Amino acid sequence: MDPNALTPAEWKEMGHLLSTLWGVVALIVFFAANLLIGHVWIPSFVQSGHLPANLSKVRPMFYFAAIASFGGAIFLLSKVADFAGVLRPIFDRFWI
Repeated sequence: MDPNALTPAEWKEMGHLLSTLWGVVALIVFFAANLLIGHVWIPSFVQSGHLPANLSKVRPMFYFAAIASFGGAIFLLSKVADFAGVLRPIFDRFWI
């Protein structure tokens, strides 16, 4: 299979596709980090005495940040599906 040559407009769309994919990855890592901090580390450190007990009040902020970043990742993933249309004229089959 020999792919067609890319035009400058297709390169630009390909760049949008890749940068949006990297945005999805970054938001998923941010989601996981916030969920880990809010759900695992803070309660564990408070229970062991390494952090003061009143720090448990900031846990909802980490949950909110996790939910917001997950929602952003889902939104960007829908944009990736839109940008993936640039691949159809280049490759006639996606699964090789």
